[in-house]
Amino acid sequence: MSIGEIAHSTGVSRRMLRHWESEGLLTPAVVDPVTGYRHFRDSQLGRVRAIAELRALGFGLAEIGRLLDPQIEQPTLESLLARQVDVLEREISEASTRLVHVQRRLDTIRSKTVEIIMNLSLTTLPRLELQGLRTTVHDETEIGQAVSDLCRRLPQADGDFVLLYDGTHDDRITVSAGTVARAESEAVPAELEPIVAPEIPAGVAVAFDERPASIADAWVLIETELEKQGLTSFGLYRQVDGPTGVVLQAPVRERR
Repeated sequence: MSIGEIAHSTGVSRRMLRHWESEGLLTPAVVDPVTGYRHFRDSQLGRVRAIAELRALGFGLAEIGRLLDPQIEQPTLESLLARQVDVLEREISEASTRLVHVQRRLDTIRSKTVEIIMNLSLTTLPRLELQGLRTTVHDETEIGQAVSDLCRRLPQADGDFVLLYDGTHDDRITVSAGTVARAESEAVPAELEPIVAPEIPAGVAVAFDERPASIADAWVLIETELEKQGLTSFGLYRQVDGPTGVVLQAPVRERR
């Protein structure tokens, strides 16, 4: 059989067959000295399928070579199989943990969709004067860590806690965190700076009784509802954490 016929019969690509040959797992019965074409015996189909099955079980090529050695001894065989049992059990445990997280996220999305539909309002967003800290990141995936860092640096304070996300620049996102500015008579910690979110005549606000497990997912759901109304959010996004829940806010405009 040619390497093409072996590939067709087993579903293993020619490139992979050549790789297995280079690793010493598969040896052609005949190699044409002129053309270099490889030819295999029909009986070698079983070995190819065995290699493929062991790869599917997660064994490495070196381990497969030892497993297919006709001289393998029982202790070696048991050791190789036991080691792979440990690997597969660990993968199952990790996959189960990921499944729980994915299912929880899916359940949250489904429940929050209803909450957003009921609580979404188009309204004027008030001016916010904060005392807080700010930093910049270069990608949305860095926002979570930035928020954690800012929260650790902020002193404890009463009142609403506000996060602002300004992604209006292509090369960076400014993340701000703070609390509503105190009265002039109250001392302001030196490390804090004034941060202002201007009044927005046309905005969207969605109130949640409980903080969404994923703020990013919540924004995706809000954007989906806005799209149904021919709108889109943009500019400076707000997240107001208060004693009664969380409110997400953003300016809106007609979709173009």
